[in-house]
Amino acid sequence: MLAARIHELGGPEVFRVEEAPDPVPGPHDLLVAVRATSINHRDVWQRRGHPHPTYRVEFPAILGIDLCADVVETGAEVDGFAAGDRVTISPYIPCGRCENCRRSRPQYCTAFDVFHGTYAELAVIPSALAVPVSAAVPDADVASFSNTYITAWQMLNGKAEVGPDDTVFVWAGTSGLGSAAIEIARLFGAKVVTSVGSEAKRELVSRLQPDLIVNHYEEDICELVAEFTDGRGATIVFEHVGQASWERSMQMCAAGGTIVSAGATTGDRAEMDVTFMFARQLRILGSRLGTMDDALSAARHLEAGAFKPLIAETITLQEIAEGHRMMEEFAPAGKIIVSVSGS
Repeated sequence: MLAARIHELGGPEVFRVEEAPDPVPGPHDLLVAVRATSINHRDVWQRRGHPHPTYRVEFPAILGIDLCADVVETGAEVDGFAAGDRVTISPYIPCGRCENCRRSRPQYCTAFDVFHGTYAELAVIPSALAVPVSAAVPDADVASFSNTYITAWQMLNGKAEVGPDDTVFVWAGTSGLGSAAIEIARLFGAKVVTSVGSEAKRELVSRLQPDLIVNHYEEDICELVAEFTDGRGATIVFEHVGQASWERSMQMCAAGGTIVSAGATTGDRAEMDVTFMFARQLRILGSRLGTMDDALSAARHLEAGAFKPLIAETITLQEIAEGHRMMEEFAPAGKIIVSVSGS
């Protein structure tokens, strides 16, 4: 099979698009033909060598967390899937052994892992992680799903318990995670305010019909949020930016409100006024990926047409290094899709 592999850590130039051995499924696995995948910040951090254990890879490594694929072969002990089925993946892998897993709280697993391996024509995925998806859903939409929509579903539904009484502020609404958050918040009936960094991105994110769009570079967004909410502030702030946005996230959050965070694309070190936090009784919730329950629930809305991911670029597997450069050098307005064998 053809695969984009890395043999060392480094910049985008470390990718080699080369022939690699076809993977062999075990008794509980599915062998799938990859139609499309996409590029995420997680892939970039793995390629660079992020210090967290779940980002470490063995060389040669095939990166890629998102998946739109067709089942080619099933393991001997697999039930419920057959050759020709269309699937995506829930990439979060709880250990199944720690106290949280044993108490049916897998989202708090202390020894979790994360699947990777979709930058290739073929991949092997555990059948326990496979999520069936209708063939009617476009490849690019399915390839945009796993890392962003499952994560945003857990953040807003599982953690922040979003509902129609909420006003949700979403940072960077044209990013993969930001655009997913807008659609999910609206699905639950919340009002949505989102930020963009340019007028072109303002026009693009308007397709998702947020209630208010603000420019996080040129406008006093905290004042605009206060005006929009009659002085109350956002009841939920959807954080995935980190260092550059954290202080404003605190300022715009309503008394008793929630900041839910699953990323730090601008840096891990953020300052916080602790007295402001407890005086306003803010809840700060960390989150990561999502459970199989999140994946299956969100996938049904994907099939129903509730989610229309913003697509920035579509590239080929041979162009994977250029796709990573785009991710690093500027913030694409939408997902970068990697077409492998699909339409």
